[in-house]
Amino acid sequence: MTAKRKPAKKTPMNPLLRSVLLFGLKVSLLLLAAISIYLIYLDSKITTLFSGHKWQVPAQLYGRTLELAPGSHLNQAQFLDELSRLQYSADPRLNGPGQYHVSGATVTVVRRAFEFPDGADGVRTFSVEFAGNFVQRLFSGDKPLQKARLEPQLLQHLVAAEQEDRELIRLADVPVPLRETLLLVEDREFYNHHGVSPLSIIRAFWQNLLAGRTVQGGSTLTQQLAKNMYTNQQRTYLRKVNEALIALVLDFRYSKDQILEAYLNEIFIGQFKDNPVHGLGLGSRLYFGKPLAELKPHEYAMLVGIIKGPSVYDPRRYADRALSRRDLILDLMAEHGILNHDQHNAAKQQPLDVIPLGQHLKGRFPAYIDKVRQELRQLVPDTSKLQQGLRVFTYLDPMAQQAAEQAMSARLSQLNDKIEGAMLVTDYQRGALKAIIGGRQMQYAGYNRALSARRQIGSIVKPVVYLGALQQPQQFHLGSVLQDSPMNLRSGSRSWQPQNYDKKFRGPVPVVAALSQSLNIPTVRLGMQVGLPALAGNLRKLGLERDVQLQPSSLLGAVELSPYEVAQLYQTMANKGQYLPLAAVSAITTQDGQLLHQRLAQPEQRVAQEPLYLLQYALNQATQNGTAGALAQQFPRVRFAGKTGTSSDYRDSWFSGFDHETAIVVWLGRDDNQAIGLTGGSGALPVFSGYFARMPPNSLFRAVPDKIRKQFISKLSGRVVAESCVNVLLLPVISVEMPLSNTCD
Repeated sequence: MTAKRKPAKKTPMNPLLRSVLLFGLKVSLLLLAAISIYLIYLDSKITTLFSGHKWQVPAQLYGRTLELAPGSHLNQAQFLDELSRLQYSADPRLNGPGQYHVSGATVTVVRRAFEFPDGADGVRTFSVEFAGNFVQRLFSGDKPLQKARLEPQLLQHLVAAEQEDRELIRLADVPVPLRETLLLVEDREFYNHHGVSPLSIIRAFWQNLLAGRTVQGGSTLTQQLAKNMYTNQQRTYLRKVNEALIALVLDFRYSKDQILEAYLNEIFIGQFKDNPVHGLGLGSRLYFGKPLAELKPHEYAMLVGIIKGPSVYDPRRYADRALSRRDLILDLMAEHGILNHDQHNAAKQQPLDVIPLGQHLKGRFPAYIDKVRQELRQLVPDTSKLQQGLRVFTYLDPMAQQAAEQAMSARLSQLNDKIEGAMLVTDYQRGALKAIIGGRQMQYAGYNRALSARRQIGSIVKPVVYLGALQQPQQFHLGSVLQDSPMNLRSGSRSWQPQNYDKKFRGPVPVVAALSQSLNIPTVRLGMQVGLPALAGNLRKLGLERDVQLQPSSLLGAVELSPYEVAQLYQTMANKGQYLPLAAVSAITTQDGQLLHQRLAQPEQRVAQEPLYLLQYALNQATQNGTAGALAQQFPRVRFAGKTGTSSDYRDSWFSGFDHETAIVVWLGRDDNQAIGLTGGSGALPVFSGYFARMPPNSLFRAVPDKIRKQFISKLSGRVVAESCVNVLLLPVISVEMPLSNTCD
């Protein structure tokens, strides 16, 4: 019988070891709990930001959309200039958007896709045939078109100093070769790892250890995104650990395509003035002036190369260094099959093709944008929305703005440098502001004289005075005789003796001559007959929104208005009595195309068409043989209507006039209100004519209203006389009972 063996006694655990293990377990559990809590916190923070408004995306301001139709007033040179502003390239192959080809009088365009206020419109190919200053025909292939349009020019991003600037893009809009190149250079295993690549970290750590300094990074693309969006830029191991944890959460929560799209919009790509530029969308415009989809291999190789160090590889400052970086990436692209042999060789032969800094916005328009901001305060009272990528569409016409600036600069360069200028160009049939100049320094923000300077308007007010008379056809018409003879007006102990500009008296003059020759004494006589209340009423009808104090001298322009207020008055005059409030903003959409605002202003008939027709007739006479007769000499085949204005002591020079489409107001003067020695005809009028020398005018045409007919009017008596009489004027009049005189006087 075998003896039973006693069980071995368990050796008791060393109390110290037991304490250490217990402590270690507790610490591990605490660390695990802490990491879990921190990961939950990170998860909440990351998803809140990533799923919401991830970035500051400033509002984008666009100019007007160039709309084309048979009969549009536009010549071929202007159209090609527009294509140049939009960075279209001449290419007879026409194998992609952003290209055009000229064949004789015809221009064929492959227009880019664009999200217009009325909806998205894809790539379109169409041809425009020109005849002189007009579009003769639109067609696509063999199919005639009734209309076509180009995308508007990007004017500016409404971004404050130090704020990030970017233009959001979708992953689907990024060309596949560019995407492949980015991953090849920045993170080849992007679609295979889980946000962090341990092998890359170990390899980078070893290389840095051998070098004794940081020579290689081990960050994945996801970690780079984490660093840019969620952590600071300090180089510490704690930040690297935090960055890795965030990358793990991002990779767990979101798809690879979502992460890549976020990276494409977040990556820092350069600097423009005080604003850091983020994202390849705006980066493509900043360096090459065109959207990502139109980049060629040598261009997107350069764009990807800049990511490593936008200041180090800035192609504008360090061209040789940037070229070497670009060629290195082109070699990698060829090595990995993104480019074939011929494409690789062709790309390496190309120059950097980088546009000058700031040219992606094609100019600055501070006076116009001042008006846009003014309107946005009413249309978008919540200013935070302006950092959510709103797209603001305006009426600014880059052609008109350029012509206005050139005309104003040419005139001011001939004058004393203390003389300032302001100018507004409007499409009066739509109540649209096409261009604004606020002062001599047109490229810099400052005091906006076009909107804010209130100056005496001089004879610019006279058409409003005469309108009051022409609204009373039983008493006044264009042939009514006014006396140009000395007069003395008394008000209490004060007296006023108005004088004509040449200090001469002409005796009896018809209304049409008194206005076209801008005679002061007949105007005062007429104004006192019609009454100052009629002048005040018509100023309101024509669009003046504030009350002004009127006195007899106001009949000659002793009333202070801004150029903008004058432009509003003349908008209604030019538009046959139909009032439309002048505006700069036409539409506002969200960044995804949702329409927030659409200007649908309906014209309001504030003044009857008949007296406005007569007034325009007289203003046309002013440009033919009156104070603005220089226009007839410069443009002998074009009909304009307009009025010069000169304030007392030659302090202000004005001209306001219009053709068939465009109304313009020009003011010249000094900020200290000292005399400038210029009349409206010698100062402001040359700016008006200079504009139309650059923008061919469309001759004014007005259909004759039903109640208007022609009559022979005696120059001496102002009565209707027989056709056989001499010393008569054939003038349009409003059809009322006007007895035929038995005599010719």
